[in-house]
Amino acid sequence: MFYVPKGGTWLCMVAMALLTGAIANAQSLYPDGPELMARLRSALPDIPLRLESDLQARNHRGEIVRVVKATMDVDWGAAEPMAQYVIRDRFGSEKESLTITWPYGAPPRYRYTQGDPPEETSLADLNQVIDELDVSWAELSLSFLWWPGGEIIDTDRVRGRFCHVVELSAPEDAVTSYARVRLWIDPETYLLMRADAFDDQDTLVRRLEVKSLRKIDEIWMVQNLDIFAFPSRSRVTLRVRSLETLDGRLMWVE
Repeated sequence: MFYVPKGGTWLCMVAMALLTGAIANAQSLYPDGPELMARLRSALPDIPLRLESDLQARNHRGEIVRVVKATMDVDWGAAEPMAQYVIRDRFGSEKESLTITWPYGAPPRYRYTQGDPPEETSLADLNQVIDELDVSWAELSLSFLWWPGGEIIDTDRVRGRFCHVVELSAPEDAVTSYARVRLWIDPETYLLMRADAFDDQDTLVRRLEVKSLRKIDEIWMVQNLDIFAFPSRSRVTLRVRSLETLDGRLMWVE
């Protein structure tokens, strides 16, 4: 029999209260999958931004063999978050673009154009490749970050950072051939550090992995992102060259 000394009952009660509080705090620090995904989206910059970027196709030795220019206008803090991705030729003329809007409680809306001046046309699938590169709109837009649900299945480290591993299944209305994605999320910054995408045969088809990050005015941004295609293992690097607000204030340039 466990004996509690006289006057020790209240100490046990205080200890139990402290333990209960510690458990509650731990639970708040380690949310479930949907809450972690909501925190990731909330951590995206909430001011309208323009990112000028290069999509760099690399060979098996890591050498750059082709470069495609991409402009990304994002307003994730809007009442209806939106992003526009424009692919340009070497002279700066628009070749194709995709605009995505995420209305609250409704499926995303897509607008796809080709040419200069742009003409709207149909986009069959977000897995449609961009300008003959081995990269698709699904990777460039990170549209799976808005999929509902999510389950934390593991913990891991990516580039030395502790991450929760979250698995998401594609919703029925997803405009993609991905069946599910697995995400590595840093719970300290709520940054996406890695993503693996699988088809309906449960085969790995794409991997996104952050190479470097940059902090600008308290905003964490990805500076270099590698995108691998499987089974070919071809690689395209998304390299951000400059960042500015949509009202023209330059925040960073390479």
